[in-house]
Amino acid sequence: MRRLDAEERARLLLECWWAHDGQWFLKTAAAHGLEEAMRLNEAAIESIGRIEMRRLHAALDAPPVRTAGDLLPLVLAAQDLMGVPVEGGPDGPDGFWLRETECRVWAMTQAAGLEADTPGCRGSMRRRQGWATAFFPVDRVRWERTSGPPMGAAPEDAATLCAYRFRLLPEAAPG
Repeated sequence: MRRLDAEERARLLLECWWAHDGQWFLKTAAAHGLEEAMRLNEAAIESIGRIEMRRLHAALDAPPVRTAGDLLPLVLAAQDLMGVPVEGGPDGPDGFWLRETECRVWAMTQAAGLEADTPGCRGSMRRRQGWATAFFPVDRVRWERTSGPPMGAAPEDAATLCAYRFRLLPEAAPG
């Protein structure tokens, strides 16, 4: 271990820990089935989305998030942080749209040969849900997938893949 400097040690430890996620999923799928493993994974992804967004918000020293317009720059920054190319813009006073210019989740699904078993963006939707619920109650948050390849089908037009619409719903009336 003396041959490794502090950065190499940290990297080795992180790489070993990163293997945990895949191993956890495989063991869960073996014990409880693929659908239950997916369900639990999606719940974890949503929680991680909230953590990611809170950390990103703090790291960027961003202003408070009170509207959909306040959330949009952070969502674009989160997409950029993940290395997922995306376009986005306002969609009325309480919403915005996103369109990934390259659908990497579907590409990974295809590479794994799981097109017939799993829609490509189940986890992505839950991550976005977490991003929004870092700032807003779940009953005010509405994400809608507006395009993408159907389960088990090859995409027809890459430019229309992985598109979403976000809506911030009104607060419930008291009482």
